[in-house]
Amino acid sequence: MSTRTRGYVARTRTSITASGAAAILVLSLGVAVAPSGASSSYVSASPSAFCTSIISYHAKAPSGTNYASYRSWAKTNLPFFQKLASQAPNAASKTVLNELATIIKYEASTSNYKALGAYLVKNKTQWANGWKAFAAAVLNCAKSYL
Repeated sequence: MSTRTRGYVARTRTSITASGAAAILVLSLGVAVAPSGASSSYVSASPSAFCTSIISYHAKAPSGTNYASYRSWAKTNLPFFQKLASQAPNAASKTVLNELATIIKYEASTSNYKALGAYLVKNKTQWANGWKAFAAAVLNCAKSYL
């Protein structure tokens, strides 16, 4: 695999991890702080299954720096992303989460970087738009807790 493809795959993994961590941070901060002027009788609508899943997820980075440790991480976290895709609040979020689950599934079972890199390059615009939709869904979850 070329250095360029490896770099693209690494940046994609970093983006995925950073997006997940940011989403969890935003949600956890939103849950921890009561709205201003809220009294003890403040009641909000119950969160969706999607929001509950995001809040309950405790992201952990792969334990090592080699591909085997990442493959292990991917195998462990694949069921969470598949579940999240099934609970997505809109079609755009569902699409990007299904794509993410496909990529993680592929990474969990193969070491063919070249094919993965080609897939990511081919779909990068769709991928970027999907992550915008996912970020909007996560922010809506955070707002539902305020």
